[in-house]
Amino acid sequence: MSDGDMLSKYERENLLLKLEKEFAFAGARIPDVVEADGERIPLRDLVFRMSKKRGQLTPADQEAVDRVISTIRRKRKEIVSRISRDEMTVSEAKELFGTATGLDRALDALYNAPLPKPSLAEESRKAKLEDGRRWMGLVKRVYGREDKRKRD
Repeated sequence: MSDGDMLSKYERENLLLKLEKEFAFAGARIPDVVEADGERIPLRDLVFRMSKKRGQLTPADQEAVDRVISTIRRKRKEIVSRISRDEMTVSEAKELFGTATGLDRALDALYNAPLPKPSLAEESRKAKLEDGRRWMGLVKRVYGREDKRKRD
């Protein structure tokens, strides 16, 4: 499969499934500028500024964040719709996928902008809890498979 090939049904479904995953945006790059609803939004700059003000947004900042969130959600929905129905090459689909994940990352940051900054101790506690949950899940999956093998 080269980037010039047309997007197959399997590849299309694979991209759409990846977009539905909770943290598909991890590592994605927020687009510098997004054109949506006839306006150019300097998205990366806006996300950076609002993240710096996290927990201390003014009412004007909050209004701007809400407006941009609404616009970005519509743009993301449009991109997902295009991936699901339009004929396109693999490279076009990858570019749209990258834009959609970048928009997801921006949305995550903007949703969190009004929330207070967590303390380092709180972040550490949450990380330890999450690590413990992942380990327990792994242990359950491993021993669950062994029990199944013994029964077979």
